Amino acid sequence: MPQQTITVDDIFALFRESEAERKAMQQAQQQALQQFQQAQQQSIEEHRRTVEREMTELRKVVADTNKKVGAISNRWGEFVENLVQPAVVRLLQAKGIQVHWTALNVVPEDRAIEIDILAENDTEIVAIEVKSFLEARDVKRFIKTLTNFKTIFPKYHNHKLYGAMAGIKVGTRAEVDVVEAGLFLIKPAGDSVTIVNNEHFQPNIW
Repeated sequence: MPQQTITVDDIFALFRESEAERKAMQQAQQQALQQFQQAQQQSIEEHRRTVEREMTELRKVVADTNKKVGAISNRWGEFVENLVQPAVVRLLQAKGIQVHWTALNVVPEDRAIEIDILAENDTEIVAIEVKSFLEARDVKRFIKTLTNFKTIFPKYHNHKLYGAMAGIKVGTRAEVDVVEAGLFLIKPAGDSVTIVNNEHFQPNIW
């Protein structure tokens, strides 16, 4: 069988075929790269939109939380100013402590503590701590305050010091701890507040 002769035209034809394949491959690679870049850009854009959506939702949650916290703070302030303070003198006098003067948010010069309500007469003084939700840990902290009270307020050194705690809501453990510590416990009652300690209760004196 005679050997086929390869001509220059055959070689050029082979080059042209190879060049066409190379260009087709380059074009395919460029298309693949473009598709990848488009997909990557789309992914980045989707991620950006997701982040923006989540940030918007987060800002809404924060705003709602701040609104609720503000409502609680306002409720606490109203509880102190409109319910507890006006009733303090009457309630304590009914327990035999003849106070006649009250003050809100009493703070010493060094601002070591703050007494929510202070009721007093010439020989007796009652420090009152008010909480929106009274917990057992609040009782422990307040007892420390009472223990250091006369050091921080030396002008009351010769007064009999009593303690009272008030809460819009009072935890079960806290209610027990308040009474066991010899503190008056003030709780809401209808449109006002009342001291819930029973008639056998003997207050502690600091």
